[in-house]
Amino acid sequence: MGKYKYSTSEQETLKVLKMQEEQLKHLEKGIHEDFVNGNKDAGELADIRRRTEALLKKRGLTPPDPKMLEHIDTSIKIDKSEIPDWSELANKANDIYSEEVPFEDLLSKEEFQFCIDEVQRINDEFSVKTGILNKKDMAFLMVATALQTARWLIIQELCGDLGQTIDKDSRLDHNDRSIKESVKESNKSFQERFKDHGHRESEKKYKSWEQIIFSSAPYDTTVGSPNFGENLEGKYHRYKTLGHDPVLGWIFGTANFVTDTCTLSNLNSYRISRKGTPHFSEQTNLGTIFYEVFDSTKEDWLRLPAGVFAEYIHLKSDVFTKLGLPVPIIEVFSESLAGDLYKSQYDSLCLLRDLKIVGKQAGFSILINMIIGLVHGLLYDPQKDGDRKLYEVRTGKILSISNSLASAGNIAYAIGTEDWRKLDVGGILVTLYRLFTDVRFITKVKKDFIETEMDKSLADEIKELDSYFK
Repeated sequence: MGKYKYSTSEQETLKVLKMQEEQLKHLEKGIHEDFVNGNKDAGELADIRRRTEALLKKRGLTPPDPKMLEHIDTSIKIDKSEIPDWSELANKANDIYSEEVPFEDLLSKEEFQFCIDEVQRINDEFSVKTGILNKKDMAFLMVATALQTARWLIIQELCGDLGQTIDKDSRLDHNDRSIKESVKESNKSFQERFKDHGHRESEKKYKSWEQIIFSSAPYDTTVGSPNFGENLEGKYHRYKTLGHDPVLGWIFGTANFVTDTCTLSNLNSYRISRKGTPHFSEQTNLGTIFYEVFDSTKEDWLRLPAGVFAEYIHLKSDVFTKLGLPVPIIEVFSESLAGDLYKSQYDSLCLLRDLKIVGKQAGFSILINMIIGLVHGLLYDPQKDGDRKLYEVRTGKILSISNSLASAGNIAYAIGTEDWRKLDVGGILVTLYRLFTDVRFITKVKKDFIETEMDKSLADEIKELDSYFK
């Protein structure tokens, strides 16, 4: 058992090589025996000739001069059709060798060491040709690192820190008069736009399209929820109801408006009764709710657009209030995390603001990388820098290292100030992306370089092999 692990195809190749090695040894042995026998026969023939010449001279006869043999070309030309199929060779080798054939079986100690030394030589040559320890590349590295560092410092100064919470002075109360007026005007505008559609009473007691847009949001109701073991936490109920989710609300909130139901973050759903104060009346399920949306829309197609409109108006009326809307989707996977964020005054607008900052961080980082890469590429000199692909590896190294240094500096700064809001999240994401893509690119170029160098060392052998074919 060798010290290396092999794939199935590699093991097949080793077995075929082992089989051919033994076939060559057998052939070599046969040729040697033929050579020895040929020399013996030649010696006997030479002895017979000498005795014959002596006998002729003794009787006064002159033996004829030996004839010069015509040179015969003994080189062999092989037709490529005579070469056996690889699968045939592999199957034959597998039949001969049931055990694993290690690479060490095919080479002597000296040959094995030569291979190791050759690979090391090629690796060293690649490192030298793609190294950036020269004046030009080091200058680019320093400039790129300085620009990336200055970028996250400037963006932080201009845009502020991540994770800033709601500024209540810039927000409205949930029952502010301007919000109510805006909702009222929007609803009347929708009603006026579809006045020709007319009122259509449901035969199955579904809400009409007018009732959908003018009724209050069913998921704003908390009365009666404790009777079903649900704690909606009063004013913080928005993070527990999917209708208030800025993303999921377009699906669940719309369905809730059409069917007068409330779907919670735990996916439990309840009907809302409007007899007296709106309250939780009975439990239902999502399958029933979505079927009723479909069934109601079959009666009157406008009910679904009315539900979407009502959801839009409600989200719009809540988004700029002092409690805002919760960070989307999180409540489905971790209600406690969603609650912690919401109660700490971090809402969807805060997230949107942070996403804009992260976008700017990433965008300017990418822009700097593009400029550095472009300028470094323009300074390529075929005479001094060699192969273009190897030069591109140097460019990739400059960008990856400069990004890593700038990101490491930012992380150290955030740790030093004990404030994670100082993190250059966008720049760090770009750094991780560059590390992944650049390493993959460098690996590919290195693989091609090694194969090219190995082909060079085998060029004479391949040329000799080609000479045997017709």
